[in-house]
Amino acid sequence: MERFFIFIYNYFERHKGVMWVAAVSSFLVLGFFASRITIEEDITRILPHEKNLDKMQQVFEDSRFADQLTFTISQKDTTAAANPDMLTGFADTLTDVISTRLSPYIKSIQGKVEDSSAMNLMQGIQERLPIFLSATDYDTITALTTPDQVKKQIAYDYNTLVSPAGMVLKQTIASDPSGISWIGIKKLQQQKKNFELYDNYIITRDHKHLMIFITPTNPPNAVSKNKTFLKALDNTLDSLQKLNPAIDASYYGAAAVYAGNQSQLVKDTILTQGVTLVLLIVFIGLYFRKKRAPVVIMLPVVFGGLFALAFVYLLKGHISMVALGAGSIILGIAVNYSMHVFNHYKHIPDMRAVISDVASPMTIGSFTTIGGFLCLMLLPSPLLNDMGLFAALSLIGATLCSLIFLPHWIVDPKREQMEAAEPHHHHGWLDKLSEYHPEKNKYLVGGIFLLTIVFLFTARRVSFESDMMRMNYTSPALKESERKMNKAISYTAQMLYLSAEGKTLEEALENNERIAPAVQQLQKQGAIKEMTGIGDLLLSEKEQQLRIDRWTTYWTTEKKQQLLADLRKEGEPYRFKANATDKFEALLNKKYTPIPPQDLDVMHTGMLSNFITDKHGRVSVITLLKVDPAKKTLVSKALGDQAGITLLDRQYVTNSLVNEINNEFNNIAWMTSILVFVALLLSYGRIELTLITFIPMLISWIWILGLMGIFGLKFNIVNIILSTFIFGLGDDYSIFIMDGLLQQYKTGKKHLSSFKSSIFLSALTTILGLGILVFAK
Repeated sequence: MERFFIFIYNYFERHKGVMWVAAVSSFLVLGFFASRITIEEDITRILPHEKNLDKMQQVFEDSRFADQLTFTISQKDTTAAANPDMLTGFADTLTDVISTRLSPYIKSIQGKVEDSSAMNLMQGIQERLPIFLSATDYDTITALTTPDQVKKQIAYDYNTLVSPAGMVLKQTIASDPSGISWIGIKKLQQQKKNFELYDNYIITRDHKHLMIFITPTNPPNAVSKNKTFLKALDNTLDSLQKLNPAIDASYYGAAAVYAGNQSQLVKDTILTQGVTLVLLIVFIGLYFRKKRAPVVIMLPVVFGGLFALAFVYLLKGHISMVALGAGSIILGIAVNYSMHVFNHYKHIPDMRAVISDVASPMTIGSFTTIGGFLCLMLLPSPLLNDMGLFAALSLIGATLCSLIFLPHWIVDPKREQMEAAEPHHHHGWLDKLSEYHPEKNKYLVGGIFLLTIVFLFTARRVSFESDMMRMNYTSPALKESERKMNKAISYTAQMLYLSAEGKTLEEALENNERIAPAVQQLQKQGAIKEMTGIGDLLLSEKEQQLRIDRWTTYWTTEKKQQLLADLRKEGEPYRFKANATDKFEALLNKKYTPIPPQDLDVMHTGMLSNFITDKHGRVSVITLLKVDPAKKTLVSKALGDQAGITLLDRQYVTNSLVNEINNEFNNIAWMTSILVFVALLLSYGRIELTLITFIPMLISWIWILGLMGIFGLKFNIVNIILSTFIFGLGDDYSIFIMDGLLQQYKTGKKHLSSFKSSIFLSALTTILGLGILVFAK
């Protein structure tokens, strides 16, 4: 390998012009392709591709619940008496302002419920009453149609008609003085058990929190557009709250979370890579005592980054922002290769001898490190695929540049002539440290041996962090908004999404009705605390026909005549007209037929439409389940794995798949180990040399796991990439020491100290690259 690179060095040494043309052209061509790459902002690409998770993600993306921003308008003084009029006044102003100023960014606002919409919905239910009555409702009808109850109902109707409410409810009472229709109408209240309407706004029952729902024009993962919208929205809220200091208004939703994650990721990337770059430049300049040393050493790193971006563009066309965020780590590794060459030349002022010494360990070491990164391509996570590919290509580019172009940029002919005439070496603090022989200190060796045994036991405590929520960044302000929202809606249980699917709405509704008995049974057992959906309001034609038949069977001629007679009798004292029951009689005698679900008014009424998605040739009917966390597994077993039914729990499914990645990671750790071992065996050709070189990596792995076990640190879906660094850098260091020992054995030249100083230098720069990540949020 060293002959190949020495041949290239000799050729470029004789043809300096060709070398500079090749170097500049390479930077320009790679820079051109790198500049065309698309950077993806979608944070969810960290999740693996798996059938259930992809399905869950698709439902969340299609559902309007995923798009909505929930505004919580509350009284700032929580101890003061409830003042709902103040909340509705602020809500009026807020909806007017944002609908005017931010209309390009807003698809819809669900704030005030119009009287006409509510009345039309009530009238629609009344006109199709049998469809909205379940089997158990007929027990209630029987109780309502007794003579005593009819008497009470007529008195209630009269009092309502003479009150202000009579203006609104006159038509409803005239159509049904018995009150039977309210059985169907009251099913609407199941959509908002913790809420009620006040001045047509959705408000909590304690009258201290008002809710408004806004659906942005752009989906949550359109981060750039949403950031502009959210910034304008924040400015609007700030100005309104200054005018209304007693009001506390905040919002929470996927768009805000995505934008917050992406903004923080950009800040973290700029901070970590910027600080790493500055520290490396300062450190390199102080160590080598040459002004141009930082620039020359960083050029292969820049080349490696351009090389990676250019080839990723040619292979895929895009890369994840999160993968680029790992650049500070790659920076700390890629700079090692150029420093190995520069540091070796500091001790041996003969570039051909330097290339001969470092070419073999650098290529073998980089091969195993690159192989370790490429093993990440086998994981099902697109993010880790991007990260592995970007890291591997960066190191390939940095290695090639360090061995092909860098030698020509650091050669100093005057120094070589001076060293040839009178060899003189400057021994710095790192060189003195490199001359120390720790293997001769029996106490140090004994301590390492004993600690390794201890760490073998503590390493068993290391576990895998499966909770993806711990990796999510949420700003303090957004966390507070989420807390207020959860408090307002009494969010005390975990939310699951039950999706009944079909090729048509009819098929989806039939599947939803098939699972309903199991859901009701879980409610009785206390596993499901609350259910919110449209199962009682939107029914398949098949179920509608069953309910119509039940209605027809129940209302015999005798029952109808008796009820009408009782209504007329009890209405006489209140001077109700003789024909006051004519509309109700028509309702009882009406011939009902099933109505196609898509033609029902409830399909297009406010928040009810949020429970239906019709995209990609599939229709889904969504039911929200608030579940006792301790009984989540019971619910999953009872409702999951059924045809046409999907139980969606973002955290549960994601955590399960993260555990799957953990299992895959264990396999990759073995694969990386075997890759390193085989590469060493092929390079050295002797099993004992391979084992000696491999032992330091094995001991370092035991130490790392042992220390993680002692300090309670866990692996997670992102920091598993450290395993590739451990093996990659570990074998680099082992290979450099082994090559130094072999050269010393073959030639008698004591070059080991130069290899050791390179390792110390590499370790320090790597610690800078990795350690700076503690400042990332």
